[in-house]
Amino acid sequence: MGVVMIFFDFSVLDAAKPWYGINDTVMGGLSRSKMTVSPLGYGEFSGHVSLANGGGFASVRCEFSPIDVSEFTGVYLELDGDRTKDYKVNLKDVDTPQSTVYQAPMPTPTHQTFGVSSARVLNWQRIEIPFSDFKPQCRGKSISRPNMVLSQLCSLGLVIGAQQSGDFSLKIREIGYY
Repeated sequence: MGVVMIFFDFSVLDAAKPWYGINDTVMGGLSRSKMTVSPLGYGEFSGHVSLANGGGFASVRCEFSPIDVSEFTGVYLELDGDRTKDYKVNLKDVDTPQSTVYQAPMPTPTHQTFGVSSARVLNWQRIEIPFSDFKPQCRGKSISRPNMVLSQLCSLGLVIGAQQSGDFSLKIREIGYY
């Protein structure tokens, strides 16, 4: 394994503080989301996606002073491998306009675990998303834009959309760059 930079360590109790929700309520929808930290040492992106009123997405975002990640290959996330819905990761650089993001889907974990109980042991899996997978989008539509400036990264977000209605929960132990 090469050099990595841990960016969010959700074992820290106030790790969710800088995250805020951006949901389809901006266009009249009813979806909701939040980032919280469990006392058990992980973050949780959770909420409800509603298709009412033309809605259908929920997201959380964290903005930060520009950082240089140009020496890295991409973003990694340590997630609970028991995922039933599809999520995406959003990145922005300092020149990215308000409603534009660079977005990539989270790959499916390499192996699945079966059997569910309320007391199950979390099955942490690391997924990696190369920066080359992030494509510019504006309000969910592909657009043409210059490549993201990796020396000026200033925002990271998580999103669930694609008309996946209902409750959702994504447990995250760590986000960083590899």
